[in-house]
Amino acid sequence: MKVNLTANLYSDILLEEWSSKVDIWREEAYFINKYLIDNSLKVLEAGTGGGRISNYIESLGFKNIEAFDISPEMIEIAQLNAMKTGSKINFSHHDASDLSSFKEESFSYLIYLQQVLSMISDPLLFYKAIVESHRVSKKGGIVIFSFLDYDGRFYNPLLSFILKIVRVFRREKIPFNVLPWLHYVGKINWKLFNKNQPLLTWILKDRLISDFEKIGFKVLEVKNDSQVFKQTSKRVGGIYIICQKI
Repeated sequence: MKVNLTANLYSDILLEEWSSKVDIWREEAYFINKYLIDNSLKVLEAGTGGGRISNYIESLGFKNIEAFDISPEMIEIAQLNAMKTGSKINFSHHDASDLSSFKEESFSYLIYLQQVLSMISDPLLFYKAIVESHRVSKKGGIVIFSFLDYDGRFYNPLLSFILKIVRVFRREKIPFNVLPWLHYVGKINWKLFNKNQPLLTWILKDRLISDFEKIGFKVLEVKNDSQVFKQTSKRVGGIYIICQKI
């Protein structure tokens, strides 16, 4: 069985950092408040970590929230916090590429923030995760995604070029937009050119939008971090893509 190095990373090195986050980011709040307009409807959050985004959604009056994470340790912490606060969120352990525990068309709102799908480095599983989000969303349902944007980091092409040379020598067939982490918890990843380490998928916007449309989504809005509150063409940071199932 193939080891999920990213899941292990979040269950170990990044566990304390991500499970303890509580504040909602301004951009996240903007999209949640813009699109989650009926708090009587059912919500699913992917990659919940310690539950900070689902907790925020619950504070808006939503009472039917499912939240999952690939890290069992993250879910244990989220469940413990829910017991302490009296939260009614149902936290569970799932992989975004396999949501078979959820029936088709179960949710009206789906939240895929924190660049959660960019943590999937296998292109087939990445695509399958998007297909699964479409399957479990209701017709007309809204899905709020955020991703790591390949064009939002100016040195990605140089890093990709160097890695391409390294990977040719190692006979690795890894897409150019699948890159290693540059740092963990504020520390530089000095082993970024080593084999067998967690990798991240940096999306190519036009290609991903085309995939969304082929799967059966209508893309409602696309903005980078730098564009949410400013009228600018500058591509910096992550990218938000809001879809609706048609």
